[in-house]
Amino acid sequence: MLMSKFTWNDLIQLNSVTTSYLSPLSCMAHIDVNAFFAQVEQIRCDYTRDDPVVCVQWNSIIAVSYAARKYGISRMDTIHEAMKKCDHLIPIHTAVFKKGESWWTYYDGYGSWMKEKEKQLPPDNYKVSLDPYRRESRKLFKIFKEYCYSVEKASVDEVFLDLGRLCFEDLMFSDDEVFQKSEAMQAIRNTFINGEYDLQTALPSLPDELKNLEFTGMVFNPANRPLLNDWDDIIFALASRETQKMRDVIKESLGYTTSCGIARTKNVAKLGSNFRKPDAQTIIKNNCLEDFLDNGSFEITSFWTLGGKLGKEICQVLNLPPKDSIKYIRNTWANSPKELESFLEKQLEERGGQFNELTTIDSTNIHTLAKKIFELSRGVHPVQLNTRPLVKSMMSNKNMRSSSCKSLIDCIDWLEVFSGELATRIQELEQEYNKVIIPRSATVLMKTTLGETYRKTTQLHNRDSKLACQDLLNATSKMAAELDKKYAEPNSKKFYPLTNMNLVISNFEILDLKKTVLDMFGNQAQVYEKNNDERNKDEMAEEEDHSTVIAAEEKTEELQCQKCDLFFPNTKEFQEHLDFHFASKLSDSLNGIGNDSRNLSVGEQRLLFSTKRPSSNSKRILSNGKKRKTAKGSGNILSFFSR
Repeated sequence: MLMSKFTWNDLIQLNSVTTSYLSPLSCMAHIDVNAFFAQVEQIRCDYTRDDPVVCVQWNSIIAVSYAARKYGISRMDTIHEAMKKCDHLIPIHTAVFKKGESWWTYYDGYGSWMKEKEKQLPPDNYKVSLDPYRRESRKLFKIFKEYCYSVEKASVDEVFLDLGRLCFEDLMFSDDEVFQKSEAMQAIRNTFINGEYDLQTALPSLPDELKNLEFTGMVFNPANRPLLNDWDDIIFALASRETQKMRDVIKESLGYTTSCGIARTKNVAKLGSNFRKPDAQTIIKNNCLEDFLDNGSFEITSFWTLGGKLGKEICQVLNLPPKDSIKYIRNTWANSPKELESFLEKQLEERGGQFNELTTIDSTNIHTLAKKIFELSRGVHPVQLNTRPLVKSMMSNKNMRSSSCKSLIDCIDWLEVFSGELATRIQELEQEYNKVIIPRSATVLMKTTLGETYRKTTQLHNRDSKLACQDLLNATSKMAAELDKKYAEPNSKKFYPLTNMNLVISNFEILDLKKTVLDMFGNQAQVYEKNNDERNKDEMAEEEDHSTVIAAEEKTEELQCQKCDLFFPNTKEFQEHLDFHFASKLSDSLNGIGNDSRNLSVGEQRLLFSTKRPSSNSKRILSNGKKRKTAKGSGNILSFFSR
């Protein structure tokens, strides 16, 4: 009986969001929005996809719609050059902050191309705002998170998706007619459900019925190989359906067209999304990887993370040809990364132990670099998604022109812009990650007309958990005044006008939005909170046993109060009970310990209140059997938690 080249372990590994990228059946996708900034403005201003829209910042074009590209317009053109290429071009300027204002505004019909001077938006008095694009980006990210377990936000308009678990579920549990009608597939599902398999055993060969499964999108297959030959092809076909579903939702709900690449690794998926645009989907199957990498469109520097100085230095050290460099690496070092590592070490030795002018290559980490290049040239370099990239600092920056900032008053006007922008961005980040983010430090930097740089840092003391624009402005204005007094007052001509000014907030304190009284007064107990979203269960687990099948119903935590020896059916009741204990302790510390305190042992009660008889119940019962009425409006915090 013919068997698959993949094992049960390869398949089961897809079901783990933490390790699926390591499986030979791994399936990644990269999706980006076509000419994102231009599409945002096109939709906002009610233009169609056939209208030649460009998004403009001052005199530069930062995004060109595909309709405008038909006229040979690119981002290398100035807006005036572009308008000569297309007499009906539609330029739309980004939103801007006005000097001295903490909010951004669209000035439609304004820009450097306008003949009227008052409509030209001089950069001396305005600062570009990217907030509208970040807002749209959050909408996109929300859709991806709703449909996929593991999502990495690569930039404002692109994401990486690990589709492993999603495809595993489709394969094993979907009601797709192709799977339902296949007896062989039903047998495989039963084997999985019953756990009657060995992880190292090869999977059965692909059932003939499954070979009718269709891909959605363009499968890169110049050699016309069989489309569905093994289980990795099935996974990719299922993945193409899932990504198309997400892209359709984005197109229908937000109006944006996207391009998608599907491959085994992040790097190849990103190349795939850029291969056919706009509004396209490219699938690079494992048996077509080398065909794709050698199609003439890519070099080793085309790979994500190798497009800069590091990539150029690698080309020099390896003596790579200007064309077909990926194929050259694969053929020259054909057997193992060790060969490539030895060559790099030899090159290092010939240069006296250093790469001379080559400063980007880390000579202490040649082994890792050689392995990466070896795998990249074959399209199999595994990289895990970073699903929770949370920034560590934020900057608002302005390169000053002419007399944009020639006094302390100008500095404060720009700081108001910076403060408004950063406060808004913090709010956006909080919404995106469902966190409370409190910056604790702020730094003001000023670059003088002589090129000297001065900076000052202060600790931020917010009035509450939200970063208020006015609080940030007050703190940073004080720093600006101190810098002005120290460096500008002795000789203002050497200080002003400034050529650059920026504000950085950092040292973020990050809190969960779901806070309890325990969190407000100090974390006195460890609270376990179950996440109702089933898609996050694996993210919460620190370890996962891959030798066993994940049960359909996962165990719940035992919610037990050690003090009372009570068990609780759900997290909410358990949390309320813990809050009661903490409120009781807080009440004792604020109001004094009473003889009915629940925080004292019997021995402690007798020792402290020997003349009093400790009550076993805080609500005393009168001789007639009635409970004593409790006065309303008691100032005791404990009353809020007694039930």
